[in-house]
Amino acid sequence: MNNQQLRSIPSQYKLLVGLALLALFLLASLVIGLFVLHGDFLLIYRNILASIAILVGLLGLFVYLARQFGWALPSFLQVPEERRDQNWRLLAMSLAAIAFPVLMIITQQLLFH
Repeated sequence: MNNQQLRSIPSQYKLLVGLALLALFLLASLVIGLFVLHGDFLLIYRNILASIAILVGLLGLFVYLARQFGWALPSFLQVPEERRDQNWRLLAMSLAAIAFPVLMIITQQLLFH
């Protein structure tokens, strides 16, 4: 029983740290959106959504690399073999989730400057 209690605390601690880092990242993107020239609420929402899309893309790349190298994934990222998507699709979707927001931001910067 004592071992189970000790195991649950670090997993809760890791979850808390992960959520705190995500909240800090979203707060930073919100503050950056407010300080951008010509900043408005649409720009702030776009920056937050772009940040989330980039984070999801990075998470997808992590899962792809973990599958390729045989690394152990956390339990919430493990998917049964029969339900998994093909690796090339996971890689393509992850790269697209990173590339599209970056292209959108670059295009907006080029148009307004």
